[in-house]
Amino acid sequence: MPFYRFQIDVDAPPYVVAERLRSIVGDKPTLSESLGTMFRLDGPGGARFAGSVDGHSFKLENIGYRNSFLPMIRGQVESTSIGARVCVTMFIHPLVALLMTFFLGTAVVQLVSGGTASHSPRVLVGMFLFGVGLMVVAFFPEAMAEREPNFRYRNQRCSRYAGRDSER
Repeated sequence: MPFYRFQIDVDAPPYVVAERLRSIVGDKPTLSESLGTMFRLDGPGGARFAGSVDGHSFKLENIGYRNSFLPMIRGQVESTSIGARVCVTMFIHPLVALLMTFFLGTAVVQLVSGGTASHSPRVLVGMFLFGVGLMVVAFFPEAMAEREPNFRYRNQRCSRYAGRDSER
């Protein structure tokens, strides 16, 4: 399932980074506010993200428009010798991941069992490739778009283990 992790070193203390994040985060819109933004031509007003920034951790969702593959954003702000390190993880919504697992799993099970009279192996392989392609094409451009304007600092890949240094 789509998953993207990176970290950024920032030359500001962690509390300043947390305040910067708070400035782009608002409350989750109500149903009427969500419907109102669907019909606006000038884009959504106010905060671009809904979520929370608690201490040095944050949870964000883009509320600019609707797309099931928009990344959910989670992260931590850690203190470093030069300022702060922001570790960010982006992933698709768990319910979308569950639906895509079911969709892809059904195609694989049908393919392994020899298919049915109405589904040839080519159709099943096409279904599987379509599902994977849909996730890749819909998730990763959104993740890159979220990363660039919101986390525009010296970029690095996040190490999997907290004690291990990232490659530069």
